[in-house]
Amino acid sequence: MKKTFQAMKSIISQSKSVIIVCHVDPDGDTLGSMLAMGRILGDMGLDVLMYSPDGVPPSYLFMPGSENIMTHAPKKEFDLMVTVDASGIDRIGQSKIIAHKILNIDHHPDNTNFGDVNCVEQLSSTAEIVYKIAKEFFIKITPQIAIPLYVGIMTDTGSFRFPNTKPTTFLVAKELVENGANPSYLADNIYNTKTIEAIRVCNAAFSRLKHTDDRKVVWTNITREMIIDSGAKADDFTGIIDHLRTIKGIEVALLFREDKNGKIKVNFRSKGKVNVSEIAHECGGGGHILAAGCELDMSMEEAQTKVLNLVKSALEK
Repeated sequence: MKKTFQAMKSIISQSKSVIIVCHVDPDGDTLGSMLAMGRILGDMGLDVLMYSPDGVPPSYLFMPGSENIMTHAPKKEFDLMVTVDASGIDRIGQSKIIAHKILNIDHHPDNTNFGDVNCVEQLSSTAEIVYKIAKEFFIKITPQIAIPLYVGIMTDTGSFRFPNTKPTTFLVAKELVENGANPSYLADNIYNTKTIEAIRVCNAAFSRLKHTDDRKVVWTNITREMIIDSGAKADDFTGIIDHLRTIKGIEVALLFREDKNGKIKVNFRSKGKVNVSEIAHECGGGGHILAAGCELDMSMEEAQTKVLNLVKSALEK
């Protein structure tokens, strides 16, 4: 990473105006990484804007700096665009942002290296990479940096339960806690703020649970009608797929959700036997070996048939 950091320092030193962009359907890692990177670059004297194509889910609005995140792409040119936690340029949506250079910061194994500089490393989270950047640039880890980075690591490791949690992950978390990240407070804000609407849509999804005869694959779906009836918002679907993953004996869990444009968003979770990132990639998406996602422009029935056939084929290998 030494050469990458040198290239990063060079591209940043040549820039004055910067826009940091997170991926669509933002999660804790992309938002936390953006907020921390915004603070880091701001501390270095750059003019920084932050942009989230799909806004900020309510459960993340408590993070310092979240009120400064733009939800509409600014119509101006930037010296540098920094993408965080996006495996491909398509992951930042359809907004036409004009930037002379791109710095790509990500931890996904299927990253397409689309940047002029690609800071890509398979760590627990993109937030852990941003922590390394802060240390490399001798930036003081203040609470404004520690809090979003801890949120990014916590959410992408499933509260330090997933296999991507390494000894170094705990060492980074330790320093973040020592510098202002309160684990109990942050976990409470992320995981214990479910709305009545979220419980309703979760209950509706569980009532439609299906499985293969051998119970190795489980799935459910959420239609637009269910979303409207429950009054659920985008943030209310968070965690449903991870509940499915806890079912004893399964290998793969799937959640199919119809979005407002009629497209089907698919979330994948694996216990390890199936590399779901390969299946998601085949469907135009991507992710990690144990967690991935994609979007399909077809009916719910067609999407379920397509994905289930791919999953069953993978299990037979």
